Amino acid sequence: MCPSQAILWSCLVILTTTESSAFLLNDRTNASIGHPDNDNYNIYSKIDALERTLQNLETTVREKTAQLDRLETTVGEKTAQLDRLETTVQEKTTHSDTLMRQVLLTVTEIEVKMKTSDFQLQNMSLQIEQLKNSSDTVIGFTTRLSRHTYSITSDIIKGSPILYNEGNAYNGTVFTCPSPGLYLFYVSIISSTNNKGVWIYKNSQRITFAYTGHGSPDESGSVSAALRLNINDQVYLRPDSGSIQIDHDSAFTGVKIT
Repeated sequence: MCPSQAILWSCLVILTTTESSAFLLNDRTNASIGHPDNDNYNIYSKIDALERTLQNLETTVREKTAQLDRLETTVGEKTAQLDRLETTVQEKTTHSDTLMRQVLLTVTEIEVKMKTSDFQLQNMSLQIEQLKNSSDTVIGFTTRLSRHTYSITSDIIKGSPILYNEGNAYNGTVFTCPSPGLYLFYVSIISSTNNKGVWIYKNSQRITFAYTGHGSPDESGSVSAALRLNINDQVYLRPDSGSIQIDHDSAFTGVKIT
């Protein structure tokens, strides 16, 4: 029970008690009630004043109770608004955290891509510099061919002695391209074997054929080939078929043109 209700009940008890007493007095002193100087008259006046005060108090209590109800409703509404605001703040905070993580992830990816791009640019610059240096380098060789009889077509004809080897791309057997570009190769064969010849190979591909002919001993033949080579392409000589004897005055030459 609230304080206002307690006061109200106390007043009602007093009023009830007072009214009971008044009725008892009324039975005994009916003749003297209307006299203004009578004590009973003063009691009834006080009771009337108390009733009016009680009514005013009840009205005030009802108004205060209504105000309290309205205040409780307002507090409930404000509490609900505060809860919604807290929920909104939490959602915004979560969204901000998600955006921040996405931004950090994006920045990290950009940094990785930038580092990768820098590395690729460095490699490209190095390759360009190597190409420039290699294009400026003179590459060429000339060698005599070793006196030897080659009996199978899988044999690679050897060169010895090597007379010139700028760039060291010819190892006495195979020329390995150190720099891309256009190359010219030439082979001159002197042989006592008729109807034979020598092929210029690029990697595993036959390119041109030097034929020794079918006349008198020590026939000769020659052939050239212009080849566009990439790095690590190989050029070498192989016999055509059967056995062929190579004279030591035979020669093999290669040079980079551009």
